[in-house]
Amino acid sequence: MNERISKASSRSSPKQSPWRNPFGIALVTYYLVMAIMGLLIPDDILKANAWARDFSDFMASIVPQIDRITALNIEPDVNRFYFSVLWAGSPLLCAMVIGELLSGRRRGYSMWHSTPRTMFPALVAVAFVVLWSINLWWVDPNLMLSRMLFSAPLGRSAFGSIAFSHAPVACAAAAALWLLAWCTGHIPRHIRSHRHD
Repeated sequence: MNERISKASSRSSPKQSPWRNPFGIALVTYYLVMAIMGLLIPDDILKANAWARDFSDFMASIVPQIDRITALNIEPDVNRFYFSVLWAGSPLLCAMVIGELLSGRRRGYSMWHSTPRTMFPALVAVAFVVLWSINLWWVDPNLMLSRMLFSAPLGRSAFGSIAFSHAPVACAAAAALWLLAWCTGHIPRHIRSHRHD
């Protein structure tokens, strides 16, 4: 009896504010720090600093997208260094996204009761986002939108960072977590437990 009452009270309790969630705050802080960094990078960052060139070349050897962005010839030095920094920070971003999703089990995130049938369109969309951002499909240096995302400091730091780094990393992390949770049986057990409540 007490168990039923506690379950009912937990369902009826108000949802936790996202501003009280440390992972949500960390994600917003991470985005703002990276955006501010994008605004502060000097135009001659690679010419003036050998360490910046070595770092960017190393990251480009791991992430081919960085060479593709450089080849656009839109502020090539700034973008090469900035996206190298963004991708270097991607493991931290992955950890924060996974932490947010894991904590979201108690807040009713839909992925924790989604079946392969319901998740299939989302997984296809994730694959498209990742491939589009990595391969720069339809990114033409002559287009105004492309120049806004890579040339204007505010566009690059506020929007280009999301489109070509944050979004694919976050989407890939979420998809990988769902696949792992489904294959290990966690989500099927979660779905069955809710059906029996």
